[in-house]
Amino acid sequence: MSKKLPYSGSAAKKGRDFYSSGINRLLNRIDKLEHQVFCCGDDTDEVIVITEPEGPIGENQDGAFIILDRAGGVAITLPEATAANIGWNATVNVKTSVTGVGNSVTVKASRTTDLFVGGINIASTTVAKSIAAQPNGTSHDQIVADTDEKGRLAGGSLTFKIIEANKIFVSGTLVGSGTVATPFV
Repeated sequence: MSKKLPYSGSAAKKGRDFYSSGINRLLNRIDKLEHQVFCCGDDTDEVIVITEPEGPIGENQDGAFIILDRAGGVAITLPEATAANIGWNATVNVKTSVTGVGNSVTVKASRTTDLFVGGINIASTTVAKSIAAQPNGTSHDQIVADTDEKGRLAGGSLTFKIIEANKIFVSGTLVGSGTVATPFV
C-alpha cells in the first residue's frame, strides 16, 4: 500500500526533507524570538565614545560598548540597580591611558546602596604580577583607578550587569603598571 502525503503539490516537494526543513525553520525562528524577548531584545549594540570628564550612562543604553578616550581622566555613572533594570549590561573599554596626578578612570554606581559584586583582574605591564580584586559586597560602589597601579592604562575592559536590586556584577581586566592594587572603593 502506498503512503499518501498530505501535500498535493509538485513531486519535488513531497520528500521527507520538505516537511522536516519547514519544522526546523520554524523552531529556529521561535528560538530567535525567545532570545529577543527573554534575554536581549532591548540591547542597543551602541558604541559610545566618551571624551568628556563625565559621562552618565542611561537605562536606554543597555548592551552598549563604552569607550573611555580621555587622558585627563573620565568618570561614568551606571544606571540605578533596581528591579526594573535587572539584566541591564554594558562593556567599558579604556582606550587611552589616563595620566597626571588626580586623574582617574572612575565607574560609579548611581546610589551608595548599589554595590559591586564579582571581581576583576589587574594586570601589570612592568612587573610579572597580576591580582584578582574583589569588592567587599558591603560598601564598594565605585571603581577608582587613580594611579597606574590601580589600572588606568589603555587596554582594560570591564563588563557590568545589574543582577538584582542593589547588585551590579563586574568582571574583566584593567591594565596597570608596577605593583598593582585594588581600585574598589
